[in-house]
Amino acid sequence: MSNSDDYELIETFIPDDPSINKFHSLSVKEKLKIIKLGLVVTQECNEKIQLWNDCKWQKTIDSLKTSSNEKIDMLRNTISQIKTKHEEYCKIANTQQSALINNAIQAEKQIHLKEVTSLRKTNSELIEKIQNIHSTLEEKYNARNMKQTDKYDEKIESLRLSMEEMRNNYEERLSRNQNSNLKGKDGEVFVFGKLNMMFPSADIEDTHNIPHRGDFIMRLNEITMMIETKNYSRNVQKSEVDKFYRDIDNPANNDIQCAVFVSLNTGICNKEDFQFEIRNMIPILFIHNLIDNFDSLFLVIKFFKLIIEQSQIDLTNKQVIDVFKNIATTIKRNFSKQKSILDKYHAEQTQLIITQQSNIADLYGIVKQKF
Repeated sequence: MSNSDDYELIETFIPDDPSINKFHSLSVKEKLKIIKLGLVVTQECNEKIQLWNDCKWQKTIDSLKTSSNEKIDMLRNTISQIKTKHEEYCKIANTQQSALINNAIQAEKQIHLKEVTSLRKTNSELIEKIQNIHSTLEEKYNARNMKQTDKYDEKIESLRLSMEEMRNNYEERLSRNQNSNLKGKDGEVFVFGKLNMMFPSADIEDTHNIPHRGDFIMRLNEITMMIETKNYSRNVQKSEVDKFYRDIDNPANNDIQCAVFVSLNTGICNKEDFQFEIRNMIPILFIHNLIDNFDSLFLVIKFFKLIIEQSQIDLTNKQVIDVFKNIATTIKRNFSKQKSILDKYHAEQTQLIITQQSNIADLYGIVKQKF
């Protein structure tokens, strides 16, 4: 008989029992393990059986069983008591928890009620303030509207009075036109008032009643200037220019440093507007239509001041005189251009102001307020 595990084998007889049929199909090594295990178990069981047969050991076992049973009963009672107490505690805890939850709910309700009451009060106060503000604004608007209405009524009345005064003045001037002397006096009075307004620091002497002294002598910034004015409905004739020349040549006017001949409403015969001349070593300017642009007199003063302050200038030199004529023409042209630009700028700015007022009115309309 061969052995793959190198064991020495002996022949042994085993009962033919169906319960161990599986054993026959095992390997030699597995059969050996089962036999060894069976021997060990059999030995241990025999020792236990011997102890069971011992009465003293039996009593000990019984005592241990009794003690164990008692302990088990005590533990069961303890567990039962703990369970009962736990159930009671849970009931109490549930009751307390419900009470706490109810109290918390009530407290939250009270807080929310107070907040709602406070908000309602605040809302009422805001509504009252808004109503007061609305009433105040309405009163201010009504007062402002009344004020504006009164203002416009005053303007209308003022315009009416102005128109009536203008009409009366026109009628009076119309009647004055029938007398050239009276018309001339009107122009002189007008120019005298205008000169005092334009040059408040100047010494202006009315000389129209003094022969050969022009209509006015104006002394300003150490400059003495003769002013001759004409208020004609047609161009000033040459005879008046010749008379002006004679006044310049008169020895009684040796204090005169410069002179200007102005026509209020018309041109001057044979003279360009702002034409420059030298007469008896005195610089002269001729001005047309002064009534339309009295600011020309500011240019006249500056121009004469520039010439008079340059004492080394030879006013007998034709070339120098021609240069000054050209400069005078350029100054007049630039001044006219500047005035045109300023008038355009004034018109544009006025239109912008009107547009801004319209925009502001639209904004007031959006917030439903009157402007």
